[in-house]
Amino acid sequence: MRSRRFRYGSMSAGITALVIAAVILFNVVFSMLASKYLWYIDMTREGLYTVSDECYTLLDNTFEKVNADRKENGEEPVKVTIKFCDMQDNLMSGVYTKYVLTTALELAERYPDSIEVEYINIYENPSAVNPYKVSVGTRIYNTSVIVVSGGEYRLYDISSFFLTSSGESAPWAYFGEKRLASAILAVTQAEQPVAGILMGHGERYTDPSLVSLIELAGFKIEVVPDLINWEIPENCRLLVTFNPTADFRSTDDGISDSSEIAILDKFLADNNHSLMVFMSPDSPILPNLEDYLALWGVQFARTEEGESMVISEEPSKALTDNGTTFIGQYETLGTGASITSDMRNQAYPQKVVFRNAMPVEIADAYEEAFYVDEESGVKASYGYKNLGSTAREIWNIFSSSTSAKTHAAGKEVGAAGVNDPYGLMTLSIQRRLTQEDNYGASFADGSSYVLACGSTDFAVEALLNSNAYGNSEVLLKALVSMGKEAVPTSLTFIPFADLTIDTLTTERANRYTAVLSIVPVVICLGVGVWVLVRRKYS
Repeated sequence: MRSRRFRYGSMSAGITALVIAAVILFNVVFSMLASKYLWYIDMTREGLYTVSDECYTLLDNTFEKVNADRKENGEEPVKVTIKFCDMQDNLMSGVYTKYVLTTALELAERYPDSIEVEYINIYENPSAVNPYKVSVGTRIYNTSVIVVSGGEYRLYDISSFFLTSSGESAPWAYFGEKRLASAILAVTQAEQPVAGILMGHGERYTDPSLVSLIELAGFKIEVVPDLINWEIPENCRLLVTFNPTADFRSTDDGISDSSEIAILDKFLADNNHSLMVFMSPDSPILPNLEDYLALWGVQFARTEEGESMVISEEPSKALTDNGTTFIGQYETLGTGASITSDMRNQAYPQKVVFRNAMPVEIADAYEEAFYVDEESGVKASYGYKNLGSTAREIWNIFSSSTSAKTHAAGKEVGAAGVNDPYGLMTLSIQRRLTQEDNYGASFADGSSYVLACGSTDFAVEALLNSNAYGNSEVLLKALVSMGKEAVPTSLTFIPFADLTIDTLTTERANRYTAVLSIVPVVICLGVGVWVLVRRKYS
């Protein structure tokens, strides 16, 4: 009898072990298949993991148009690779990386011939991301996402797929499909944008670093020796003037019969393009150019006698003894701050250096307006001018500290205030969206931009090619923003569910705590007593 019981017990234990092993094996296989083929049900109320029909319609039109053009040119169909800089298991276990990876996998499943997802272990194979480090200051982390097609690519941090309120660490909304769709539109664009390098006003590009950086940002470089006698290149989206020493011609000065200012205005205001201006305290006064920049809200600060001002910081904030080389302060709200959002969201944001800088002020004709962050209530000021059918705004991208001072001719002439730091780099914008024919359900950013920097030393080789500072990253972010890429306006962010209980008072909270602590115990005790009594008398 004991032998039979032992045999049955062994058989039972063996069957149990086999069942457990089968369950584990089934779970492993099913998890692998679910991960590969996206077998899941989106149970979130907001549909966080589900790519919208609007996004699919947009990309359907995009790939159809792009591939038709490529076929006509005898080229292979377009291929987009979304590269994650970590392994799939790590990404899926991350709180926020899981959202982005799931969106990317859904897109790859929908477009298997056009989109693929790739994983790079940057710790074991760091050289795999070297082609995407366009400057020595470019930082690529395991949270980086790279969207690539041919020689075009866009580099993002995982934080740029979410919206976060000022002062908060946790995001409140997700817009991964819009970010990925924008990146796909950008890297599959049929024509390479052109940047025109102005040379007819004493500009000297003896240091090639700035021009090389513009080229690395995806622009084709073409020199424009003269705006009047030299036609602006076709598909030119950006003009750059670096440290001009001669003024732009204008019919308003009573000297010239032709106006470069009029041509520049048509390029910016009528044709919806962009301008970058770099000047310094050593730049001469250029009345025609500066009067025109004032129409965009840009005013380079000078004394009443016309002397240029130089900003200096106190020793604790400066990198040199004279205080004129210092770290700029990131703006954190508004349109100017959007340029540097990816950089600021890093655990240790890169320091951005300004040297020999003059203040960039808001022109007198502009009104002071305020932007208030709805979540935090923090307020930021900017310049605003109503033009009737449209308007222009000017925002700081970087500012000095509130303890900075200005000097002219060796004397102190001014000081920043608690709420009034000096502007170092500004972005002016005249907003406009235009229908993008190439992409059907999307719009191109038809806004006009003017970026003004009060330091030509900001873009010298020593700073642009330094891996200690983020000057090159700032310009790269600005160039991408000003490059007029297609914007999928039909796609929007998805707010996370608000699970907070805003109306719960302390008294009610204590009451709920007592009830939830006592009632389960009483129920369990009652059930236990009932079971004991039944067993005793059964």
